[in-house]
Amino acid sequence: MTEDPVLLRCPSCGTVNRVPASRLPEHPKCGKCKVPLSFPRVPVDVTDATFPREVLQWPGAVLVQFWSPRCGICRSMAPSIREIARKGAGRLKVALVNVDTEQSLAYRFRIQGVPAFFLYRNGVKVNEITGGMQEYQLKSWIDTSL
Repeated sequence: MTEDPVLLRCPSCGTVNRVPASRLPEHPKCGKCKVPLSFPRVPVDVTDATFPREVLQWPGAVLVQFWSPRCGICRSMAPSIREIARKGAGRLKVALVNVDTEQSLAYRFRIQGVPAFFLYRNGVKVNEITGGMQEYQLKSWIDTSL
């Protein structure tokens, strides 16, 4: 049985590289330009300008959390979101959109409450959910959605 490869986009030349998950600790390099490849192990802050590159053009799964620093539930979920990013590194990218500073994204996606979660696979939204939940509930939702 072969393992599923992880898709990593080169930050230098943009080439999508297929890397076996077992080789991620070996610090793989781009097959085209030889620049070191990495996968985010922490949530990535996303803006209106970076949303296309970080989410829509990302080759794989992306969990987008729309949040606000004024939201108590969002703040209480932050450790779980970081843990999901850490454990999912190589399989799931976690992106954060602050709706207070990125109002255009909140408007575009009709965010009416936070936290709101959108799940993308290869640039296509596959599911969304709104509201606070425990880490295991969020993981279960991600697993069943992908």
